[in-house]
Amino acid sequence: HPVAFVASYPGSGARMTWNLIEALTGLVTGDDWNTNGHGRNVVTVKTHYPQKNGQLVSFADEIPRVVLIVRNIKNAMPSLHNFR
Repeated sequence: HPVAFVASYPGSGARMTWNLIEALTGLVTGDDWNTNGHGRNVVTVKTHYPQKNGQLVSFADEIPRVVLIVRNIKNAMPSLHNFR
């Protein structure tokens, strides 16, 4: 199955979306830091790139699609601050 990026600014709900994708599909998701160790064997890769909390995965050129999460910055910034 092709992998998709789930891209957003930190604090915009990417982790919640990541969890929903896993719950609804039963498929494994990953992130740009490969914290779960699944590498490219995932359905989505959560990323905040090019923001400093994100990075490109080694197989980024092979990812043909993206889910872009957009949240009003007035709400994303406090959420990011509270998360830290």
